[in-house]
Amino acid sequence: MTLGRAAVLAALASFGPGQAASQEPQWRYLARHLECALFQETIRTKVRGESGGAIVEDRAGREAILAVTARDSSGDLAVEAWFDSLSVWRETSAGRETPDADGVLGGRYRGSLSPGGRYHGAKTPFIPADVADVADLSQTLSEFFPRLPGGRLTVGGTWRDSTGLEIRRPDADRRGGQSRLEWTWNRRRSDRAEVTDTLAVTVEQMIRETGDLVWSDRLGPLTWNRRLVITAKIPTTGGVRRSITSTIQQEISVVRLVEREPCR
Repeated sequence: MTLGRAAVLAALASFGPGQAASQEPQWRYLARHLECALFQETIRTKVRGESGGAIVEDRAGREAILAVTARDSSGDLAVEAWFDSLSVWRETSAGRETPDADGVLGGRYRGSLSPGGRYHGAKTPFIPADVADVADLSQTLSEFFPRLPGGRLTVGGTWRDSTGLEIRRPDADRRGGQSRLEWTWNRRRSDRAEVTDTLAVTVEQMIRETGDLVWSDRLGPLTWNRRLVITAKIPTTGGVRRSITSTIQQEISVVRLVEREPCR
């Protein structure tokens, strides 16, 4: 990951000091930012479940290179993406699972991306059952792109929206037209989950998220990190005799592979 970050910085430096941003950054996704982008993604997940006195702890991970293309479409971007490489794994008390993910490679995700980073999916690729059991890839693009502030953001300032998202600009622009953002996003969500063929329950979730993003006015998103803690509870109700609490800790790191993008 260090080599990837160094390559990004070296590529930006090659544009020369004359192109360093001297004006306010424009935080919005543009087609030119993603015309042929490659991103290296690393995800690590820890899951701890408790019910009564029983405790279950699992781990999972994903290593991938995601290719993304985009074009303008009625104010949003029409986005197409696919995995160029992919490996997933999970470790449980039963051992380690590493399904063959080659069947996912090249399958297309298609949808639209707003200038602020809201993605709406229209198509997802076929995910083999053994891969789906280890990693949920259906929401890959929905959760991929960082959200951006919806207006000007001065150094030291904070932008907020109605969902609880807070985005900060902690320092001045860096050389090469780079800017940095940090965010926190705390939110609650209720989902219906099928426990058995005849029993569905409501799962209450509390999601706490922090992250940081390095942004280039010329290239768009360069590197970002997300850290999530998700607490989910199923109360004692109906056919659930004991309440169930699970805590998911997830770390996501993404580095743009500028030196490997064919259009560069």
